[in-house]
Amino acid sequence: MATASLNVKAGKPAPPPGDPKCLALKARNEAEREKFIKSMERKKRRKGGKLSQDDQKALDKAKRGGMTYSSSQNSFGGSSSTMTQSSSGLANGQVTEGGGPGGTSAQKGGLNAKKRRSQSPRHDKAKKEAGVLCNGSHVHPGGGKGAHAEAKIANNLTETLGKGAMAGGSMLLNIDWRKNVKKKVQHSGMPCADCHKMLCAAMKEPCNIKIQICDYNNEPQTLTEEDCADPGGYENLCEKIDGDIAPGRFTTR
Repeated sequence: MATASLNVKAGKPAPPPGDPKCLALKARNEAEREKFIKSMERKKRRKGGKLSQDDQKALDKAKRGGMTYSSSQNSFGGSSSTMTQSSSGLANGQVTEGGGPGGTSAQKGGLNAKKRRSQSPRHDKAKKEAGVLCNGSHVHPGGGKGAHAEAKIANNLTETLGKGAMAGGSMLLNIDWRKNVKKKVQHSGMPCADCHKMLCAAMKEPCNIKIQICDYNNEPQTLTEEDCADPGGYENLCEKIDGDIAPGRFTTR
């Protein structure tokens, strides 16, 4: 009777399935989240079991859903970088490897639709200050949408590289978006609808950045024109990344 051959050495576990780059970015997200949780739990013990309202809220979101960690491997102009960001300002301040401020306050705050679409010169300064990507061509929606994890990555890259040096690069993203659904933590590898629009803007003129997002099998999926079509693009991408037309999966590999 033939025996199946082993492609790993005896006593050593097989490597996890998936693309090594996606797996490395996933490990960064998980390590940073766990580090923040442990840090806040230690603080809670030091405080006699009670945190401030803001601290407790952040801890709950990290553990139970409501907080996103995203990591990206970036290549621009012959140089590469890896970056991790959190949607929480408190958690983001504790990211140790490849973190950053997440952009300026103007970039993170964004602008409302009226100002973004206005052709009046009186809004030019605000749009210039809030602009990200190539030549400041994209402005995040107001209300803090520019402080989401993927938006912070774009903000940081814009500040680091300069608005004139982002064209033609590439970004591989692993997104760890967790939501609380019926008292269960639901995972998603998708950007939210606003960050999806930002990534689509990065993919198109004038940036032409190659965008890839790690899917539920830890494999990179390239963002395409079809994924950015209106309507239906977001759902199309979601099927590729999460395996359904709406963000969310309860199990991950």
